[in-house]
Amino acid sequence: MALDITSFLLSAQSPDAKIRTEAEGSLRQFQEQNSPAFLLSLSVELSNDSKPIESRRLAGIVLKNSLDAKDASRKEHLVQQWVSIDASVKSQIKESLMRTLRSLTQEAWHTSAQVIAKIAGIEVPRKEWPDLIGSLLN
Repeated sequence: MALDITSFLLSAQSPDAKIRTEAEGSLRQFQEQNSPAFLLSLSVELSNDSKPIESRRLAGIVLKNSLDAKDASRKEHLVQQWVSIDASVKSQIKESLMRTLRSLTQEAWHTSAQVIAKIAGIEVPRKEWPDLIGSLLN
């Protein structure tokens, strides 16, 4: 699904309920049709300093919420969904998030840190992100 994720993320925050609902539906459709590409698009949006902070913030929040939930069964579903993503796509997402930590925009790097923590919570116990600590220290 080719879409301008920036415009959908911005529209999803619109005070106009019709615009907001349509944007939320488009984002949900993208996620359902191609979850790995959706998550990658969110990480790229978050990392792009030329994008509006509003779209970057929501991209990070949606990305974080695509990895974790309070409900145990939903959380397990999200964890399994992440684990099943191709390693190269996960690597691109993580690289994008690590780059965002160097952003001059506090909201972007703060949100990125939250997403990194969620991914680490999934991958570190599985020994799937061995270079995380080294990357954070550099």
